[in-house]
Order: sequence, then C-alpha cells, then structure tokens
Amino acid sequence: MNTTEQKRRLFEVVGENPRAHLSPYCWRSRMALAHKRLKFASTPWHITEKQRIARSDGVTAPVLVDGGTWVRDSWQIACYLEETYPDYPLFDGAAGKAKALFVNKWADNALHPLIFPAVIAEQFPLTAQCDKAYYEERTKRKFKQSVEEIGADPEPARAAVLKALGPLESTLANVSFLGGGAPDYADYILFGTFQWVRVVSHRPFWSSDSALHRWFEALLDAFEGMGRAQPPRNEL
Repeated sequence: MNTTEQKRRLFEVVGENPRAHLSPYCWRSRMALAHKRLKFASTPWHITEKQRIARSDGVTAPVLVDGGTWVRDSWQIACYLEETYPDYPLFDGAAGKAKALFVNKWADNALHPLIFPAVIAEQFPLTAQCDKAYYEERTKRKFKQSVEEIGADPEPARAAVLKALGPLESTLANVSFLGGGAPDYADYILFGTFQWVRVVSHRPFWSSDSALHRWFEALLDAFEGMGRAQPPRNEL
C-alpha cells in the first residue's frame, strides 16, 4: 500500500465473504474515485461496526477518509471530490450536477424500494454473520415484515422493476451514456444500483440484447475492469 492509499481510504460494506461488496452506494463512490484517477484503499466494513466510522458523524457507509477529512454518504463524497479535485469532472457544470441529483433521488427513493423485495431472498445469505440479527430487526421495523416474508415471492417486484426501467432503456437506446459520449456521475449512480443486483442476485433485469446490457457491460470494463473484477453472485 503506497502513501497516498494509506491517506485515502473508502469504508465499504461487505458480506461474510469480504469479496462481496454489497452496497450500491459504495459502488457509486468507488466509480467516482476511479473517474477522478484517485488511488484509494478499500476498507471492508460491517454495518454493526459503527464505532469504526464514528468520526464521520454517521453510522452508514460509504465513508471516505482523505487525509484528515472524513466524508460520509455517496452524494456528499461525490460533491467533495468534485470541489477538492476539479480535474476529470464528475458533473458537467450546474446542469450536470442537477441531472445527477435527480438520478440520485430517483434511484434511492423509487428504484431501490422496487429492487429490494426482488433480490432480498438471494442477498440475505451473503450478509455477514455479525450483521444478520441487526439486518433482520431493521427490516422488520422498516417494512413491518420479515426478510423471509418480503422475499417469498419476488416475481411481482421484478415486474415492477422492469416497468420502471422502461424510460432508462429507451434513453440508452439513443445515447451511449447518461453523460453523453462518456459516463459521468449520473451513470455511476445507476451502475452502483445494478452492480448491487449483479453481486446479490443470480438474475439480471434485462436481456443480453438490451441497451441497458450494453451500457452496463461498458461500465463493468471501465477503469481497467474495476467493476468486472467484483465476482458476481454465482461466484461468491
């Protein structure tokens, strides 16, 4: 590990297998750092290890430690990187930042709640043993159902996800990336979502001849294949 990596660390949620990077939000920050050509050390983290990130004034990952600066939350990390390291912009000015913020809100508040019941039955077995009781309790409190109840019939949720992805598929049929000719942070937000699905589920939400598939494959290969180096569900 070189000096730069020692000073710049990214706390990332992992499962019982430390190769299983389970968080869509951590993947957003991974891609943003790679886009900025910034080296970093990945620091595996479990959701019950809150004391390890206490200096971030929060209890969730990702958390970026950049020298003496601690930044929590993927959107805040992206904004911090854009301001601190202006080379290789993540946003195309104010309009690009507004677009990315919309995608961020749509993914968090509309898309992820649809995906969760479609993949939870496959994801939960990957969860770290030390996190399972917490995860089950939090799920029951938030959704008023157990993990088993939510994941019992994933097909209606899969159908809802496919319907929600229609406008995205149509858009990507006309452009290479949401950033136009090259990916920007809006692309990395959604890449994080679908990389999460790739890590936790055996089934993608699209066919191999779709525009979404072409777009996702291109992003898996970006940055010397950083995304593709993550083993998919059937290899964990």
